[in-house]
Amino acid sequence: MEDELTPPRTQSRQIGRSALERRLRAAMGEGTLTHGWILAGPEGAGKATLAYRIARALLEPSALTDEHSLDMPETARSFRHIAAEAHPDLFVAERLYDEKKGRRQGEITVETIRKLTQFLNRTASGAGARVAIVDTADDMNRNAANALLKALEEPPEGATLLLLSSAPGRLLPTIRSRCRRIDLPPVANAEIEKLLLDEGVSAGDAGNIADHARGRPGYALTLAAGEGAEAIKLAHGFLQAAQKGSDLSRIISGVSGKAGEARWPVFRDTVISNLSDASRMAATEGSAAGFTNADAGDLLEAWQAVTALMGRGEALNLDRGQLLEAVAFDMRHALKRKAA
Repeated sequence: MEDELTPPRTQSRQIGRSALERRLRAAMGEGTLTHGWILAGPEGAGKATLAYRIARALLEPSALTDEHSLDMPETARSFRHIAAEAHPDLFVAERLYDEKKGRRQGEITVETIRKLTQFLNRTASGAGARVAIVDTADDMNRNAANALLKALEEPPEGATLLLLSSAPGRLLPTIRSRCRRIDLPPVANAEIEKLLLDEGVSAGDAGNIADHARGRPGYALTLAAGEGAEAIKLAHGFLQAAQKGSDLSRIISGVSGKAGEARWPVFRDTVISNLSDASRMAATEGSAAGFTNADAGDLLEAWQAVTALMGRGEALNLDRGQLLEAVAFDMRHALKRKAA
């Protein structure tokens, strides 16, 4: 697939949310949509994609293709204007880009939320709806959160606020109490795998990525567009080599250098999550695939040792080669295997 991801504002489809969209369309038809929503789910669950779909539906309901979904043709006015970041009745509050530092700021500031409030109090250019998306509400500092609360307490007629959050429990209780919450549950692996295949990902990579994504279609696409597939292969190779005491030079090379920096987070998480999953599987089923001679206790000890060592290694900025050799040794010791 292409290295560039399709931004949520230009994404024309969303998988695994048909039941949710039917409920939203019914509420729209009955006029019972509230003014404040929290779209909750882990990173990569599809929160932003859903937010833009809701925004398009509210800003141009006549362009929706059916009464059960939020589907809209890419040729529709709202779709085109939102994709171009030029819709006059949509405001997106996010961390601003710092030109001097070449990266986004660490938080959403009160100045940004004040602009959002001013936007909501303006006269709409279209059918009377105005939509504001906060991506993500987790990034707001305390002053920004308090400023947003004022907008939620006295929302202007026709205004809708969509707050994206990976940790809604950390938002101000007063914000949570004034919003309805939509939780985005995990999407089935089969649906994610089909999405990846449609995007041109090979069958083998699509299956591995879908497994690793754990129900998060957006995260799966991120992995597929970057170094995710190779990182997952390297992690699986490491787990096998570590158990056997095999040479790790190819794997160490794969997570070193510029490409290695992009692969490392996925590699690390894959190793740790595979050991955790194997421990649970062995506890419930007696054994775990890929760890034939290890029991649940051994696997739990291996998971704890590897997790702790990975954390210490990153904190101390240890050499990747030395770190992985140490991780492999601790893992073999925990699994009571001897180096080949």
